[in-house]
Amino acid sequence: MKHALALLVLTMPVTARAQTMTECMMARNQGMISPACGKLLGLSDRSAQPPEDNGGVHLKQTLSYMPLGNRLGSASILGLSLGMTQEKATQSLRSWCLRDPNIVNTAISTTYKGAHVETQFFPRQMQCSKGDDTIEITLSAPVMGSVVTQIERNVSFAPDSAPTFATLQEEVAGKYGLHLPVPGPYGEASRQLYANMAGQEVEGVIHAVSPRSEDISTYDVPGETGLLQVRLQGVSGNPANIGHISFDLHDMRAERMVASELLKQLNASVDAKLGKASSLKPEL
Repeated sequence: MKHALALLVLTMPVTARAQTMTECMMARNQGMISPACGKLLGLSDRSAQPPEDNGGVHLKQTLSYMPLGNRLGSASILGLSLGMTQEKATQSLRSWCLRDPNIVNTAISTTYKGAHVETQFFPRQMQCSKGDDTIEITLSAPVMGSVVTQIERNVSFAPDSAPTFATLQEEVAGKYGLHLPVPGPYGEASRQLYANMAGQEVEGVIHAVSPRSEDISTYDVPGETGLLQVRLQGVSGNPANIGHISFDLHDMRAERMVASELLKQLNASVDAKLGKASSLKPEL
C-alpha cells in the first residue's frame, strides 16, 4: 500500500505562490485562486462560489475524524483546532481577520491500471492575514468531511516593537507546554511536541527527517501521529528580541487515513468503468 499511495499527486502544477498573470490565469482555470492571484486578477477575497465540475470523481465521506486525545488534540491557534469543521473554521477566521478567508481548491489524481483518474475540486486550504500575522489551515478531502488537519501561523514583528524571547518563552510554555531553547548564534530556536504511534507525547528539537521531507501519504518515520512545531527568529543585531515566530500544528494520522481512502475510491471508480467496458464489443 505504501508504494501505491505514492501515486497520489496534487494536480497543482501552478502553486499557491504563482505571481504572474499567466500562472494565475492557469490556476483560475483549475479552480485554484491563491490570495496573491486573487489580488493580481482583481477578484474579490470572497470565495463562496464552489469550483466548476471538472468531470472528476465525486468523493464520498466514509471516514470520521478521530481526535488525537492528547495536548496536540486539545491545542488551539487563534481559536482554531484540529478536527474543526470547515464551517466553524471559516467563522473563526472571519472573526479574527474581519473578512472571509481566501480559499484554495485542488484536485487529486492517480493512474491505475493504465487509466488516469482524478477527483472533483474541493477546498484544500483557507488563509487570511491581519497585518504581519498570517494563518493558513489545511482541510481534509471530502472523504473525511472537510475538517482541519493542519494549522500554520506566521507572525513577524517590527524591530522596534519586537517582544523579548523571555516573554514568548513563557507564553508558549504556558499555552502549549513547549519549552523553547535560547536562540542559537544565528538567532534561531525551535522546539517540537509530537505524538508517536502509541499516542505518547515527546518533546524535543525538530527531527532531522521532517514530515515534509516525504509525501505525507507515505511518511511513516519516525511514526508521528501529530506534531506541534514552534520556530523563532531573533531580531538581527538584537537576539534578545524576536522578529518572527511560526507555529505548525499537524494531524498526520488523519492525512494518512485520508490518502488511503482517496486511493481506494479513485481505484474503485476505474474498476467500475473497466467493468462496464468489458461488455462492449468494438467494431473491428
